[in-house]
Amino acid sequence: MILRFVVKNLFSFKEETEFNLFPNRTTNLPHHKTLLNDIAVLRFSAIYGANGSGKSNLIKAIHLLEQIVESGKLPSQVKHLKFKLSEENEREPISIAIELFADASIYYYSITFDGQNILHEYLAKSKSTEDELIFEREMMEEKQEIRFYPEYLSNEKNRLFAEVLAEKLISSNESLLSFLSAKYAKEFPDVTRVADWFKYDLVVIRPDARPGAIANILDTREDMKTFANEFLPSLNTGVTNIEVVRENLVDKLDTDMSEVDETLIQLIEKIKDLPDGVIPVSNRSGDELSLVKEGEKIVIKKLVTNHRTISGKNIPFNVSLESDGTRRLIDYIPAFQDIIHKGRVYIIDEIERSIHPLTIKEIVRKISHDPQARGQMIFTTHESNLLDQDILRTDEIWFAQKDVGGASRLYSLSDYKVHSTINIENGYLNGRYGGIPFLSNLRDLNWNKDEISE
Repeated sequence: MILRFVVKNLFSFKEETEFNLFPNRTTNLPHHKTLLNDIAVLRFSAIYGANGSGKSNLIKAIHLLEQIVESGKLPSQVKHLKFKLSEENEREPISIAIELFADASIYYYSITFDGQNILHEYLAKSKSTEDELIFEREMMEEKQEIRFYPEYLSNEKNRLFAEVLAEKLISSNESLLSFLSAKYAKEFPDVTRVADWFKYDLVVIRPDARPGAIANILDTREDMKTFANEFLPSLNTGVTNIEVVRENLVDKLDTDMSEVDETLIQLIEKIKDLPDGVIPVSNRSGDELSLVKEGEKIVIKKLVTNHRTISGKNIPFNVSLESDGTRRLIDYIPAFQDIIHKGRVYIIDEIERSIHPLTIKEIVRKISHDPQARGQMIFTTHESNLLDQDILRTDEIWFAQKDVGGASRLYSLSDYKVHSTINIENGYLNGRYGGIPFLSNLRDLNWNKDEISE
């Protein structure tokens, strides 16, 4: 789980800005709180704000940190990621930090970089009294220095390794966290736990993202398929159930070449060289396909939705024929299943995209009211009907807003004195808490100024 996230000089965040999931004294929905090593943490958060306020930039910042850890190096063109509305910020580095819970421990990881140089990288176990250092890396006058926890450096061989590591083994644009977890996992188990958390437990869903190989997921996970066939029919989309159609790749290419995307053909040789693997692809109609190697066979798996006729007969539909909203709901199946049954963290940008307001409200309500839900869900939204104290606590509702200098700031609804009986949706729409667009200039526009008066 995420406890807090801190960002500075990245995208629209000029100054150091913190988003956290620490509860206040709000008493409703007590099951939304969970104790992690005696620290109370919230399992939900909704982030509101006008277009361009910075709420999606928060998601992008978390996603950037995930990409750095998974790729093992800094992105190119770092200077274009900095806050652009201040000349001073052009000369300052970017800083990102996260406090997270992984495998029964709380860790704090931070990275500061400029250009292709990591200036500071730090990992520690968070403790109530004093953090326990795991490693710290600094760039000082173009020379790297790496320090490990005292017990590790008490060995002469380990001290020598730290020196060689800094001078020879790791370049200035490589993440030390990623490097150690990939090459020295057994020697640094804490490092590996944190790197694995980014890889396996954190899932960021952007508005235009599609889940990879969902056809294969539903085909190989019976629990996921069962969940899907309980979830979709309950939403009045017309879908009675969903199934996976399997086809031999050779037969497909021989008999139905016109409907096979060229990318699929290009991936045949690639998957042949892989062990049993999965590659998500799409055909020209836009259907979600999974190219799967099963032993010596290569199989195409495709999702099909069934709709029932008046006489009760099921008629199969390709997913490409479904509405954008239905397809979005299908995309969410792995996320909602995992949030309920697993301890993964899902961060969803524009959770309501293409989905009816009443539908998304009932979905969020269902997850919110489930006391057995194990995961953490953080999402951005414009959907005001989710501002309901029966669904979200006031300390779970955050707002993004830009100041006069164009910099984003984040603040929680719990900063305001909000009674448990107040309609917070009305208060938000009336501008009581900020985080809404200022539209007076729109009213003053003269769209007819070019017309010739008679």
